Amino acid sequence: MKRARKLKILRMNQGLASAGLLVSILAAAVISMGQGLPQKPVWDKQALPSGAARQSKGPAASGEKSGSAGIEVRTLGGVSNHKTIKEALAAAGSSQATLHLSPGNWVIPEDLVFPQNITLRFERGAILSVGTGVKVTINSEIEAGFQQIFSGPGRIEGNIRARFIYPQWWGAQGDGAADDYAAIAQAAHAARGKVLFFRHGTYLTSQRIVLPEQIFVDADPGTIIKASQAMPAVITADVAMKPDYAAQQFSLRNLRIDGNNLADNCIYLYKVSMNYFDALDGVSTHKAVGDGIVLVACQGGSFRNIQTFDNGGNGIAILGCNSASFSSISATANKKSGAYISRFSDKNGAHYGGGCAITRIHCESNAEHGVDIFKVVNNNRVNIVGGWIEMNGGDGVRITSSPVTISGSLFFGVGTGSNYAVHIMSGSQVCVTGCTLVGAKGSAFGFKDEGNNPDNVFYFNYDGIKGCYNKKAMVDSVLPDKAGGQTFK
Repeated sequence: MKRARKLKILRMNQGLASAGLLVSILAAAVISMGQGLPQKPVWDKQALPSGAARQSKGPAASGEKSGSAGIEVRTLGGVSNHKTIKEALAAAGSSQATLHLSPGNWVIPEDLVFPQNITLRFERGAILSVGTGVKVTINSEIEAGFQQIFSGPGRIEGNIRARFIYPQWWGAQGDGAADDYAAIAQAAHAARGKVLFFRHGTYLTSQRIVLPEQIFVDADPGTIIKASQAMPAVITADVAMKPDYAAQQFSLRNLRIDGNNLADNCIYLYKVSMNYFDALDGVSTHKAVGDGIVLVACQGGSFRNIQTFDNGGNGIAILGCNSASFSSISATANKKSGAYISRFSDKNGAHYGGGCAITRIHCESNAEHGVDIFKVVNNNRVNIVGGWIEMNGGDGVRITSSPVTISGSLFFGVGTGSNYAVHIMSGSQVCVTGCTLVGAKGSAFGFKDEGNNPDNVFYFNYDGIKGCYNKKAMVDSVLPDKAGGQTFK
């Protein structure tokens, strides 16, 4: 019995020893395996994923960010992670690759080129900070939303492979409080041949915005660009700085330009010539110190869906715009005329006649005339079709030494005192046909030719004279007492 009990105790001790050895082996395995498991992420406190970019505290290697690797390079050969942009570009080589930048301030202290085979994908909060005097050339595709992705005093050059360029990429706020001039100017520089797109908001600018040639500007409906300081114009084109140069493919759409009683003009365009695109489309201007819109020597081209109101000068000034086409223009409550049309001579003595076509123009409650046509060169005719001219302080249309045709237009509430629906101060080759006059008062004529030039032709839709006083006086200077078998008394 004693021998059996000792044998049982010995076997139990051997089992415990074996179990202890097994536990030791398993613990060692767990420790060994743990060295290869993913570690708990440690965020770089200078680049939290909240998206708030911070300035680097010191110089860094080209495109380096402190902390763990933050650039994921995705190619057909696989995925790799890198700490610097230079390393990531080297890893990508000439292969098609996507550089996925994690949140942080990626400092670029020296010139750098992103080639065409690269796609730059920015997480929100990832920013390229370009140092003083540094040029970053981007010929890559960019994937980023309406967030800041560039900062610093350096320049972004190259041909960004993106259809839309956003001012937000350079830090524009569009909140009606921050000065967005620098961001807009940098975005415009990068948007040559592309669409500079404004997300809905109010963008303040402290300086005149000069748009390059070959640019298309578009915006969400209701987007405003507003002057915050005195300036010659809120928006102009680069060709205005180059008087002997002409621009092609310029388009400005869906923007409201507010001169804020600070800018001389809201829009000033010189020699913008368009054959395939509307130079202005869906644009609104107001509160310029002078004229709301000034178009000078714009050869050909089309301008449509324009509203200009409450400006200190004319609503729109069309100077020497030969063969230009205007459609759906509304000019109201301006301190001078709704539209001013004239010839133009440049500094070298070259003359631009100013003959153009205007379809569906609305001029109402302007302090002076509805339309003032002044000395357009002979054989450059101004054509006005389907106008609505109402309750202006002066004449509906005033003509000085210019060939003009007016047809199918309505003149409402004109003719108080010495004002007329159409008043020819001088000149010939004026033809007024198929127009209607409604609500004229006083002894004024509907039409008046100061020179009684026999070359001027008037035809009036007499059935349209409604609510007018002294009908006979209004037509005496146009036709004899009897016209079409009807006598006017």
